[in-house]
Amino acid sequence: MKTVNFSLLFGVLFLLSCSHQTRENQTKDVMREPASASPPPLRFESCSDGSGRNYLENQILSMAPEYYQKAHYGDWSSSIPMRCVQAAQRNYGAGFALCSGPSAAPKATKMKPCMSEAYTTLTYNAYQDVMDCFNLDSKDFFLQIMIESGFHVNAFNKKGKDSGITQFTGNGLQRIAANNLVERTRTILLQSSRPSCQRISSVVGSFDSGAFEVKNRCSVIALPRNPYRAMFFNYLHTMLDQISIEGIVDDIPEIKNVMNEKIKRNLVYLAYNRGLTGARRLLDGYVKSRKAVGHEIVSDDLVLVKNLTDVKRVLSSSSWKREKLKTSKKILNLSFAEYAVINDTPYLSDMVAADEYTKKILGDECGGL
Repeated sequence: MKTVNFSLLFGVLFLLSCSHQTRENQTKDVMREPASASPPPLRFESCSDGSGRNYLENQILSMAPEYYQKAHYGDWSSSIPMRCVQAAQRNYGAGFALCSGPSAAPKATKMKPCMSEAYTTLTYNAYQDVMDCFNLDSKDFFLQIMIESGFHVNAFNKKGKDSGITQFTGNGLQRIAANNLVERTRTILLQSSRPSCQRISSVVGSFDSGAFEVKNRCSVIALPRNPYRAMFFNYLHTMLDQISIEGIVDDIPEIKNVMNEKIKRNLVYLAYNRGLTGARRLLDGYVKSRKAVGHEIVSDDLVLVKNLTDVKRVLSSSSWKREKLKTSKKILNLSFAEYAVINDTPYLSDMVAADEYTKKILGDECGGL
């Protein structure tokens, strides 16, 4: 596998910061939120203090108003509608965390934060500012954040301690804390004239490399640094994953021969959730299983947009079939996503399900697979 070329990474970031200067006078193709968004319309919650769900509201209101009062459509070259983020927040039903401060350990709670206008606008701005600052297409990453956290600032996996809007693990934080990557990238952002980059660099703050420990995991949850800090870290992690995935693909000719940008992006999603070792193990196993039946892998085998509902239901109701399928050497027509589900990795199928859900209620405006 290729090692990460940090000089290349920072060269890309430097060129990116230069491009911020040249884009100032260019005409922007800005997608603006319609005055009446339907379906579904933007309906923000107003929670009473007695509900127990207002625990983030005062912290949000103590931030600079530019972060939560309105969306910065005029600053972005493109955007998804805010209702995409709101739909993801409404649909999310996993756990959350309370943080007494950035250096604290998260305390699990089932209480979802009040989805007020300030809360939804803050999370939306954090997502769009990072997308704009780093010249990313916001449609490409929507499903990833939707699945990871439902765009909730304090999403928390009690079992694995995955934390925040981008569900960072200890290993993930260690990775982006190495080689002073956070501070070096933040320095580049401080030199940018792009408003989205300025908002990021002004709020994320410095990052102590010890914050990847569980006892300090609120560093990627607690306001006011987050959700901007967590979204910024997600970009850094994705860049590293992208470089590593390219190295993995180069090492596997059967995958390299059918690779395209969409497949590569989906593998980066998988690596973020399962880790590089897990992604590599799945790819190697899939190639081995195809060789066993004499099947030459084609691009369509790696396409995710396939109905995996039946596969998941069968394996859920008849667990013995999973073990039988794992050891079977006679399955000729088997996609990579199906292989992943059989091998206890439902992430890709979850992404397909999320894609189907958002398209059903919002069409293609949020992006997708």
